Amino acid sequence: MSWFERLFARQRIDADLSEEIRGHLDERIDELVAGGVPRDDAVAQARRQFGNVTRVEEQARDVWTWPWIEDLFADLRFAVRQLRKSPGFAAAGALTLAIGIGANTAVFSVVDAVVLRPLPFPEAHRLVSVWPRSPAGPAGAFNVSYPNFFDWRNENRVFEHLVSYRSTPISLTGSGDAVQLRGQIVSWDLFPLLKTEPALGRGFRPNDEDAGARTVIVSDALWKTRLGGDAGIIGRAINLDREPYVVIGVAAPGFNFPVGGEQVQVWVTLAVDHRSDTVQPVTRQRGSRMLSAMGRLRDGISIEHAGAQMNGVAASLAQRYPDENSRYPGVFLQPALGELTRAARRPLLFLLGAVGLLLLLACANFANLLLSRMAEREREFALRLAIGAARSRIVRQVMTESLTLTFIGGAASVAMTVLLVRLAVPGLGTAIPRIEQTSVDGRVLGFALAATALTAVLVSLAPAFRLLHDRLSDPLKDGAFGTVRGPGGLGSALVVGQIALGLMLLCGAALLMAGFVHLTRRDPGFQPDRLLTFSVGIAGQEYPRARQIQFYDQLLDRIGSLQGVRSAALAMPLPLTGSSMTVGFDIAGRPAPRSARPRSDIAIVTPGFFQSAGIPLLQGRGFTNQDNSSSPPVLIVNRAFADRFFPGESAVGKRIQPGAVADARGPQMREIVGVVGNAQQSPLASRPDAICYFPYRQLPWCCPSVIVRAAGLPTLLEPSIRSVVSSIDRQLPLFDVQTGDQILSLGVTPVTFLTVLMVGFGAVGLLLSSIGLYGVLSYAVVRQTREIGIRIALGAAPRAVLLLVLHRAATLVAAGLVIGLAGSIAAGRFIGAVVFGVDSANPVLLLSAAASMLAAAWLATYLPAHRAASIDPLLALRTE
Repeated sequence: MSWFERLFARQRIDADLSEEIRGHLDERIDELVAGGVPRDDAVAQARRQFGNVTRVEEQARDVWTWPWIEDLFADLRFAVRQLRKSPGFAAAGALTLAIGIGANTAVFSVVDAVVLRPLPFPEAHRLVSVWPRSPAGPAGAFNVSYPNFFDWRNENRVFEHLVSYRSTPISLTGSGDAVQLRGQIVSWDLFPLLKTEPALGRGFRPNDEDAGARTVIVSDALWKTRLGGDAGIIGRAINLDREPYVVIGVAAPGFNFPVGGEQVQVWVTLAVDHRSDTVQPVTRQRGSRMLSAMGRLRDGISIEHAGAQMNGVAASLAQRYPDENSRYPGVFLQPALGELTRAARRPLLFLLGAVGLLLLLACANFANLLLSRMAEREREFALRLAIGAARSRIVRQVMTESLTLTFIGGAASVAMTVLLVRLAVPGLGTAIPRIEQTSVDGRVLGFALAATALTAVLVSLAPAFRLLHDRLSDPLKDGAFGTVRGPGGLGSALVVGQIALGLMLLCGAALLMAGFVHLTRRDPGFQPDRLLTFSVGIAGQEYPRARQIQFYDQLLDRIGSLQGVRSAALAMPLPLTGSSMTVGFDIAGRPAPRSARPRSDIAIVTPGFFQSAGIPLLQGRGFTNQDNSSSPPVLIVNRAFADRFFPGESAVGKRIQPGAVADARGPQMREIVGVVGNAQQSPLASRPDAICYFPYRQLPWCCPSVIVRAAGLPTLLEPSIRSVVSSIDRQLPLFDVQTGDQILSLGVTPVTFLTVLMVGFGAVGLLLSSIGLYGVLSYAVVRQTREIGIRIALGAAPRAVLLLVLHRAATLVAAGLVIGLAGSIAAGRFIGAVVFGVDSANPVLLLSAAASMLAAAWLATYLPAHRAASIDPLLALRTE
């Protein structure tokens, strides 16, 4: 019989063993009877000679089976019976642990999807992002120009492939209604960089970058929906921006690049950027920085070696082209995964640390429950010890009970995690990179199992310590009228720890809440209510510059005449979207080398924009329809620009020469004709950026968004606006329709997510801490019922009894508050990294959190204290 069969055939083995023992006894009895011994004496003599039958059976069973497995199953059965007899205790313990483990598992599922999971490409560890680097630090993404990229690609010796990419909207026509697609303009070797191939067709080739080449690779989803899933699409042309593009490939299902954003639908090569409405194509403008770059390191090349070689290339470019490149004499390399998770890594790891504290708090709470339950069972343990049970055997039984309940809580936590992921993640969209990939997979289940096992060990330590070091025989010595002992000093220490951990969670929640309130209530510089914004997919080939201007004039006139519209204007970029365009400029009378020129963000707007957006005009005048290509060049600056570059004087009337070019005349000296308020471009920026505004007719770059000020609910205008656009050109798609409030809330979505979770964890921590304090004091009152009854019988006032309980509670709470505040202050630098606009050591917020914990502790203390003061001495003594 195999070990597995013996494990589950105990009853049959026991029956066979008993039958064999009976056979031996019967044989011996028959021998004695045959020798003349009376049968009754023969039975007794045979049993004496054979020995203790039960011991023989146990010894034989130890040979045939595994005793530790038998004992484990016995302990498990006993643990289940004990939990069934105490359903309240079992439910409270399982729920407490399910909350702690479930919160950790849910947060880990997000951290795993966003931060830990490698990029979905072969040998992804060799993919690195490449940024220009100034003496002040890395310039960041979207800061590479085409000429610099071409030089990097040609002169480097450390990359197998180096690829540029930038996003662009592309309209699809001729296949149903016109629709705007999310596109990427990439260099030809994107797919070799990623070591992947399209599912159908081929990837790009070097000649696909030639001017005039029009090839496209489409996503699997676009191919199956808009293109009918026809395998014969390869080699056919589709209309993108009203130009024929030859479909050369269909990406594999699930493929997306760049990773972490919305699904890209089409990839085209940089050939499209060889065409330009400006004086020269953007591919020849070294100062026009709009690209991101990613490279694949050659085998055996470290990121440090690659950085050193690329720094040499950048230094050479800075010497050859000082006007454009002297600001960036170096290159910064970092793993591509690091760039993707850069913004989300620290907040998510902070959140993971916070739920770690919550798990410790839940463990302390459950450990106190176990200690209290042990106090009720001390006579049982003493009796078991008195009749021969080993102390280690009792410890193992109690640990088995805690392990059983812990794994029940762990199983419930998985269900809780699945529910949280399904409810919370879809509402976040793509505000956090890759968060849509959050799922409860094998890695997450493995984490849940590890967290459950760790929790089981932690919660078992306190009961095991108590059983190994306490005198379990004391309850028997006390006699039938002994008192029930409560958790004692160990339980009090756990309560102090709970209060400290709960206060740290509360402090973190208070700081994040204050930062969130600061972020959402600060003046964005414009009025987002009753605003509607959208974009129109203008095709460059069909809409040269003159026709674009004519189209937008017609569009604004018709929208302005709609009922319910107060005003309409153009803007590029929109406030609070995080988008920006930056140029260098010269200030009249302050000559500076081109490489040392000051820089500023720019925006392009039409007359009426400031009125429509609700941005106040502080000095001078706004733009008018007379500010066109034939009138003197002008611009308007915001207050931050004026304060930074013209401190202590009026900026109106000053002249600057920005590097933004509209036509063959090149950069022009422009007069500042007005100063407006600071409208935030980034929702998370700590201070407003300096911005100069250009009139659209003097710098008609493609393609601005439309901003509409409504008289009522802005969403009601969308159908009418779509009709207006369709009446002008049915092939122009309308996209990115958003209200001002949606733009505002979308910008703070990551902060909202972090704050809501942290406030929830703080509330749970406050509840668990209060429950822990209540439990310890309640058991202390039960333990001292006889003592309190005697005190009252001898004349103690109820107030004195009340103060006795409150004094003990105050000692525990004070110790917990001191430790919690010290821990919160020590963790300030970690909290400060995710708090916006609030000092992480703000005493008002920390003391407010402490006051909340103190109030909850008072409520948890009052009921046991009031119960103690209300004890009837006669009933207490009669009960004892």
